[in-house]
Amino acid sequence: MIIDEFMNLIERREISPTDAVPHDGIAGSALRHQPELQMFAAVRALSIRAGYSEFESDEIASAVMTRLG
Repeated sequence: MIIDEFMNLIERREISPTDAVPHDGIAGSALRHQPELQMFAAVRALSIRAGYSEFESDEIASAVMTRLG
């Protein structure tokens, strides 16, 4: 399952939350100061790049964050 794959990547520190940080604007500022939001955005971005829809990616990122606690 994709969620398990993301959990394994996070455990091995192969997902970098900073990969999802925009370079400017309010969203970039919020992401730089919120580690949980950074991880959510990184997982969401990776799942979108893997071919999942935005809706599916939101659900995947939410499930991963729930598992992380």
